[in-house]
Amino acid sequence: MKSALQLMVLIAAGMSNAHAVCGVQSVEVSSGKLEVGRWDVVSPEIHRLTLPNGFALGLQIEPASPEKSKEIAKKLAGYPPVEWVKISLYDLRGPQPKQLTYTWGGANSYQGYGPGGGADRVREIGEPGIELKLTKPKCANTHS
Repeated sequence: MKSALQLMVLIAAGMSNAHAVCGVQSVEVSSGKLEVGRWDVVSPEIHRLTLPNGFALGLQIEPASPEKSKEIAKKLAGYPPVEWVKISLYDLRGPQPKQLTYTWGGANSYQGYGPGGGADRVREIGEPGIELKLTKPKCANTHS
C-alpha cells in the first residue's frame, strides 16, 4: 500500500489545468461542494476567506526553498520530480493571524484539511473542512 505522501506525488505529477496561466500558481478552495475561493498567488501574503460555517481562514502559499525541495526529493527518491509549495493555514478570528498548521504539497496537487484529517488534521475550521486544488502549469518551450 502506498503512503499518502507517495500518492500525493503521483497525483501531483499527473495533474494539469488547461485554464490556468503557465508558470502561475493558482489555488481553488472548496468546502463540501461549495467553492469558497479562487486566486492566483502573486505574493506570499495571507489570503483571507470566510468558510460557509463562518470561520475566518487565512491561506498562505509559498514556493519551497531549493534546500527544502532537495530534502523532500531525497525522501522520495525514485518518484517523478515535483515542484513543492508550503501551505500555511491561519485562524483570522483574532486581532493577529494565528497559524494553525503548515504542510508541504505539490504545486499541482489536491490537499485536504479538516477535523478528519487529510494533509493535516485541523479541528478549528470545522466540518466539512476544506480542499485545495493547487495548479501551476509548466510553460511550453517556444525556443527551437
